[in-house]
Amino acid sequence: MVDNRHATALVIAGVLSVLASVYLSVSVGSPHWFRYRSPPVRAEPNASEMRALRDEFLDADFDEKSVSDALFRMNGTLGLWWRCVQTPTDAHWTREPEPKMGMECVSFTLSQQFTPKYKEPGNHNSGEDLIRTCLCSLATVCCFLAGMDLLHRVSVLPDHVDGALGWSLYLALITSPLHMMAAALLVWAARSHSQSYYRMTAYRVA
Repeated sequence: MVDNRHATALVIAGVLSVLASVYLSVSVGSPHWFRYRSPPVRAEPNASEMRALRDEFLDADFDEKSVSDALFRMNGTLGLWWRCVQTPTDAHWTREPEPKMGMECVSFTLSQQFTPKYKEPGNHNSGEDLIRTCLCSLATVCCFLAGMDLLHRVSVLPDHVDGALGWSLYLALITSPLHMMAAALLVWAARSHSQSYYRMTAYRVA
């Protein structure tokens, strides 16, 4: 017969495991691990530049320099498997003082996850940066943060552009202590139950 304490620990561990799994699934599937804030672009001369950045961003041929520039300039967000930028929803957005913006997202393919990163993004003659190539290829929280830090060291952010961690990353960070608490409860319940079982067996034998 299972002790009430053991049953309670098993239930709590199960709930924590389910919550952690749900949080991690939502986090991995969202593009909000890191986000950039850039000033709004309303001037007509910049319209063609923004269109060019958008087209290169949505292009099937992945180029780290083009993708990074679009993320920096267009309020981009980045996840483990997704990258997004904000684009005007109206074709004549340059005539509006405050155009409506929408999110356009592109998923990273498996081959793009292993695309070589260079010491100078966009310059293939600068040599491959093996550390960044390996870190961006491993879908883990710590490696993601390290990869973003290294990217910012070799990239020049435009003026008035800053970056911040997104809610998806914090959600992924929460899952780690939840998993550890669930594991600790399961280990405690298993050890306590086995000890109680051995005591009961010894008592019956005696």
